[in-house]
Amino acid sequence: MKARGHSIRRNREESGCGLTEFADRIGISPSYLSRIERDQANPSPGVIRRIAVELHREQDARAAIAEITDTEEDGDDQPPK
Repeated sequence: MKARGHSIRRNREESGCGLTEFADRIGISPSYLSRIERDQANPSPGVIRRIAVELHREQDARAAIAEITDTEEDGDDQPPK
C-alpha cells in the first residue's frame, strides 16, 4: 500500500486540519507525520489506528494494519511524544 501517505494527507487536508494540529491530536511529532505522508516512514499498527480513528476511516486502518502485519517487520516507528 505504497500510496498510503498520499491518502492520509488528502484525508487530513479535506478534514481542514493542519499538519501540526493533526500530529498533536494523534500524539506524534509533526515531522514524523510528514514522513508518513511522504511514505518515508512505516508507522506501527497503533499509529495507523490513531490516524484512522481521527480521520473516521477505521475500515481503511484495519486493511492497512493487516497488510503491515502480513508483509513487514517492525518498521521505522517512533513512540508517541
